Order: sequence, then C-alpha cells, then structure tokens
Amino acid sequence: SMYGLGGDVVVSAGASMLSTGGDILMSSGVGSATSSGAVSIVSANAGTSGVSGAMTLSTGTSTAGTSGSIQLLTGEALGGSGGDVVVKVGAGDTGNGGQVSVEAGSTSSMYGLGGDVVVSAGASMLSTGGDILMSSGVGSATSSGAVSIVSANAGTSGVSGAMTLSTGTSTAGTSGSIQLLTGEALGGSGGDVVVKVGAGDTGNGGQVSVEAGSTSSMYGLGG
Repeated sequence: SMYGLGGDVVVSAGASMLSTGGDILMSSGVGSATSSGAVSIVSANAGTSGVSGAMTLSTGTSTAGTSGSIQLLTGEALGGSGGDVVVKVGAGDTGNGGQVSVEAGSTSSMYGLGGDVVVSAGASMLSTGGDILMSSGVGSATSSGAVSIVSANAGTSGVSGAMTLSTGTSTAGTSGSIQLLTGEALGGSGGDVVVKVGAGDTGNGGQVSVEAGSTSSMYGLGG
C-alpha cells in the first residue's frame, strides 16, 4: 500500500503471575572445527526520504529493586586477542556530527551517591598496560576542538569535587612524569600556561605550592 505500514515482527516470552517471566535467547550456531556464526541485528536503510530505523536496547523499570543491567562483552580468547568493542557514530554530510554520550545514574535517595563513570585501560601480566588517550577532533580548515575536564559546581552545602592528576608509584625504576605543555605555533604565539587559585570571600586565600622531590639515597641529591 502507498500509505500503509509494513507489518511488525513481535517476539515475546511468556508472562508469569507469581514467578519470573520467560527468557528470550538468540544464539548463532557452533562451528566445532572453525568459527561460530555471527549475529546481526540491524535496521534497514532509509528510502529516498526519511531516516533509517532507530534501535533501542533497554531494560525495563522496576518498582521493588534494581532494574536489569546491560552487559556488552566480547568473549575470552585462548591463542589470540579478545575481540574489540567499538562504539562509533556514523559520518554525515550536513550539520554537526553525532554525539556519543555516557552518563552514570542519578539517585533521589537522601544518602545515596551518584553513579561513577570508570574508564580503565587493560592490564598486562608481562608487558606494559594499555594507554588511555583522550583527544579532541581535528578542524582541518579552522580550530581543533577543546578538551575540558571539570568537576561540577557544589550544591547549597558542601564543596566542589576535587581533581587529582597523579602518576602511579614504581618499585623498580623511576615513576612516571607529568608534562603540562602548550603546542608550538607557526604564525602566532604559543598558548599560555596559567596556574591560578579561585577567589574566596571567607578565610585565607588558597595557596600555590611547588615542591621538588626528596630522596632517601645516601648519595643522592634532592630535586
């Protein structure tokens, strides 16, 4: 039909009045000697007008306990590397690029804490652990994007969140260094480096402290 909608495919597990509802399991086939089959869940491409179909992966609400979790995992590998997890926005040719948003949970509990966002690189048993790289986008003809790492403003009581930039300890060698640099400039001035304490209206002003390293070595000199 010119104006009719295509039919839906609805798959629902069975309900239970007093126990747990039924599960839905989708699994590809085992390849005993080679690879197992792939699982693809995709929406169709859009036609000459309109947008492609949206995709929602969501757990239901809960009125007496925690709502269900979502796990996005790749399997462990013996004799190879674990599979990648890629979250990527498709490229467009009009308007702004799409965003990737990661937001921890909030709570209305009087004593509960907001959820954390934890980003950790992978560990290595015998070599170097993985890196964490945060980079803004390139502006090929103009400016690159800014990078902002800030703690939120405090509420009506309390203090704003602290910020720590620290390298880990070392038991066999020098600990990691910290470099605070602005880039070189061609046809302009190098960027400033500013270390400043915010103004207050009660008590003493905050301090700026710079302290070189000490050593317990018998023949070493302090920094």
